[in-house]
Amino acid sequence: MPKPGSSPESIDNSSDKGRISRRVLLGTGWCGFLLSIVGPALANIRFLFPNVVYEGPTLLKVGRPEDYASGTITFLDEQRLFIMRDPEGLRALSAICTHLRCTTGPFMPPTAEWKEDHSRCPCHGSIFAKDGRVLQGPAPRPLEFYRVSLAPDGRLVVDTAAVVDKGDVLKV
Repeated sequence: MPKPGSSPESIDNSSDKGRISRRVLLGTGWCGFLLSIVGPALANIRFLFPNVVYEGPTLLKVGRPEDYASGTITFLDEQRLFIMRDPEGLRALSAICTHLRCTTGPFMPPTAEWKEDHSRCPCHGSIFAKDGRVLQGPAPRPLEFYRVSLAPDGRLVVDTAAVVDKGDVLKV
């Protein structure tokens, strides 16, 4: 601020060199404000497109054909499926209940109540036959059969993405 009686030419501007102008301060404030609005908006849009798939692999190697004796049903808890071997060949049956996707238990022998081998879902009590049929609800659909094939190394490969008819058998 000039002293009274001094001329404008004699004002010393050396003290203003370290100060920020009002224009720069307001511009910086507006840029910060816009970034605080645009950043979260872009993050919310990015949230709508997840980059993680929560599904497991669809091709499962489950051993060699000789690991499964004829006339047996092997329960593979980790893969959530049954491997069935009968005189016709090998089949893979899902062990995932069609009601709420719980893992069913292994097949039990016939009882007084159920006259055939059956698997029980521990969550809500659905009961399934060896051919996937629902013997007791609340499951709305039968269990699914998956495609079984041989890998080049001789191991069995079950494709859980390929649902097949119960008559689709791998002959070995």
